[in-house]
Amino acid sequence: MISVMWGGIAAIVGLLILVGESLLGLHNAGVSHANVLLWLIISPIAVVGSMVHRRMSTDAAFRYGAALTTGIITSASAMIGLSLVWLLFINVMYPDYFGLMHRYAEAEARAQGHTGALLAQEIHVGKLIFAVPAFYLLSSIIPLLVGTIASFVGAIGIRKQ
Repeated sequence: MISVMWGGIAAIVGLLILVGESLLGLHNAGVSHANVLLWLIISPIAVVGSMVHRRMSTDAAFRYGAALTTGIITSASAMIGLSLVWLLFINVMYPDYFGLMHRYAEAEARAQGHTGALLAQEIHVGKLIFAVPAFYLLSSIIPLLVGTIASFVGAIGIRKQ
């Protein structure tokens, strides 16, 4: 149950980040860093938080296997929650998010001085990533993978004998 609760916390934090960016006017300015935060940062924090929570709430030994299991279940529930947040945000709250990210990728490439074929390649990659179904696949696979890696590493330090 702790794992599912922390997965829900990850989803709520993800939604707050997306809405916060929008309210701060970053989306109007053509900027969004939410995909990096939701893909790489939130899931590992939720995983470690759930393992610490479970360790503190149990009197018995909390071995590596129990910590790992807690982390992996949290990673899976965070992935589901974050995927639902992306679906809600992109389909209901901000339908032009993919267009925003296409423009942002182009602006970043131009700011780095890319021209010609390199600029075209950067724009093409941005359009491949920020399109259906690739975006939703990446939004599911990356948090799950990063959370699982955090589970393996975090379980080493979280366990108690």
